[in-house]
Amino acid sequence: MAVSIKLTKNRQYHFAATGSSFVESVVLHISLCLLLSLSVFFLILWHNLIYLVSDTAPHSDVAADMLLIERAQHDWLLIGHYSRFGFNHPGPFFLYLRYLAEVLSGHAFPSPYSAHLLAIIAINSIFVGIAATTVAALLDTRRGTAVIVAATTVLVLLVQDNGVGILAHPWIPFQLVAPFLAFILLLAGTAQGRLWMLPAASLCGGALVHGYWPLVPFVGLPWLLALACGSIQYRRRDPRQAGLPAAPFAISAGIIALFVAPLLLDMVINPPGNLVMLWNVTRAITPANGASASEVAAFVLQFWKPALPAYSELAVSTVSPILWAAAVIGSAVMFRHREARAVVLYVVAVTALMTLLLALYAWRAPGPLYPFIAEFYLGAPLAVVAIAVAAGIKVAMRWASQSVGIVVAVFGIGLAFQGAFTTPNQHVAGIRELSDGVVKDLRARAGDAVRIKFEDHQHWVFVTGLLLDLERADIRACVEAPHLTVMFTPERVCTRSTPGQSYVLIASSACADKCIVRSESLGLGLATPAEVPPYLLGQLLDFSPDHDTSRPYRASGWSIPDLDGTFSNAPEAELILPVQLETNAPLQLQAQAWSFVAKELPRQEIEILVNGRFVTRWEFTLADARGERTATIPAEVARLQEPLSIVFRMPNATSPLSLGLSMDARQLGIGLQWLRLDAVAGG
Repeated sequence: MAVSIKLTKNRQYHFAATGSSFVESVVLHISLCLLLSLSVFFLILWHNLIYLVSDTAPHSDVAADMLLIERAQHDWLLIGHYSRFGFNHPGPFFLYLRYLAEVLSGHAFPSPYSAHLLAIIAINSIFVGIAATTVAALLDTRRGTAVIVAATTVLVLLVQDNGVGILAHPWIPFQLVAPFLAFILLLAGTAQGRLWMLPAASLCGGALVHGYWPLVPFVGLPWLLALACGSIQYRRRDPRQAGLPAAPFAISAGIIALFVAPLLLDMVINPPGNLVMLWNVTRAITPANGASASEVAAFVLQFWKPALPAYSELAVSTVSPILWAAAVIGSAVMFRHREARAVVLYVVAVTALMTLLLALYAWRAPGPLYPFIAEFYLGAPLAVVAIAVAAGIKVAMRWASQSVGIVVAVFGIGLAFQGAFTTPNQHVAGIRELSDGVVKDLRARAGDAVRIKFEDHQHWVFVTGLLLDLERADIRACVEAPHLTVMFTPERVCTRSTPGQSYVLIASSACADKCIVRSESLGLGLATPAEVPPYLLGQLLDFSPDHDTSRPYRASGWSIPDLDGTFSNAPEAELILPVQLETNAPLQLQAQAWSFVAKELPRQEIEILVNGRFVTRWEFTLADARGERTATIPAEVARLQEPLSIVFRMPNATSPLSLGLSMDARQLGIGLQWLRLDAVAGG
């Protein structure tokens, strides 16, 4: 029988039928959530203890996140994980929790990664505890039954994670599964009129939006619909009530404000802000023609396929057949129980809405449809399985509570000791080999800063780890890759003035005697750059991909050649030309150039600086976006230094992606097809 506690003369606040007072019910469910969260935390921690006591050198996305988190040490961190489309996801919720763990742990662990792993396990454990407690509350369980039902939900998730280890995985897509599962369950409860679940739903929703931009519609629309349905149901329970309870709305508003604050603050500090960028990017990457119906169906159905969970295409997109079998049995057991059946139907309804939204997302998402772009959705079938199994357990306990409790306990103990919840090892020994080689070489040179350059795009996954690992030796490192700023962070991209010894990451087979260190496991080595060949006056530098002769002279700020030339990819781009001047005549700079202009950016001005001195300004407009440009370099300026430095300064360099025009995330200023220097005749 439902318990109602009178709060005012005409208002009653309904809670789950625990047979206890409202306060006791709150204490019960909070205590249960903490108990389950701690149990999951210590279990997953035990299985991953090896990583906490190991000196790990991570790579790829894990290292990229850790590079971004470094910003919190000296500045506001107001954005989230990077996207492959050249932007950052909305908010820093997950990143700040990892940073907090790093700060609190100090130097207690061998590497910062250990502290980050600890935070990831804690975050997932909390969301698993919230989900399990929500199931117990949805099914109106009493004290003893609540523990068994909630524990059953935890066991469902552990069976799914057995042999996979995503509850300790540091990749953001995997960290969204548990909060999405909890969010679905909480929305089902809210829609039933249990408005006290609204704050927890807001917490899960905020975390999801911060972690992944496409989740905005998955959070916003269902949250509003659940709130509307829940308000109606709440009033129907007792039409005499004067209004809705204020506390859940006030707490939810506070939680939402905390999640919105970083987004708004970013717009103020870094105008126009990441949020505007996200909106423009969404318009740019949405395809004109969506995926076919068969592609959408296959994409959605893969998450409902009964198969042993395993990593495939960077994702885990199947639910264990054992769980589906348990869900079928649970559904059969509870089918004739009206209250339990109603709860399951609410969860199914919310899941159906999420499935519809996923189909729309898959239809309009830029291809290809990799499973990991919707990894969060794995929480949807798990929510259905969890509520079906738990409902069956609840009904079964009416017949044989002690026996069912013993079975659940024995199964849980066996799974804890025999299960495998270890996440994949993120340590890359080859990165440590390369960083040790750099440290040794720098000590011989008495240096303390490094510039890393690499030609093969696929090697970025190791360069992120190399930048991070050099920090342990207090070596500040940057990368000469402005086109990958979103991965390495702006702080880690070398500028023209960034000091440091330069190294080039190349295949170990090309090392010969050039490499200071090589890693056979990675097949890579680090070499000092070859000397730049002299530039002869009158020599034509070709910037096109087929006849690229400009490569040795391109310093910082350039993209890779494409189409018929090379674009800049920074507010400044520099050429270094070792010219031996045998004349006192001025020099003439000629170039076939163009600039990125559009209706949204109708004009760009390019300032030309030679040896640090302003020489001229080139203007590009919609009517004159491409053509030959010239500049005269006074003799005294040309002789200021050797080699000759030519800097193109572009204050309005902009990415087409930020304007919503295309998926190109480069900061485009000037493009060059060819360039040459000549002595001015008669000068």
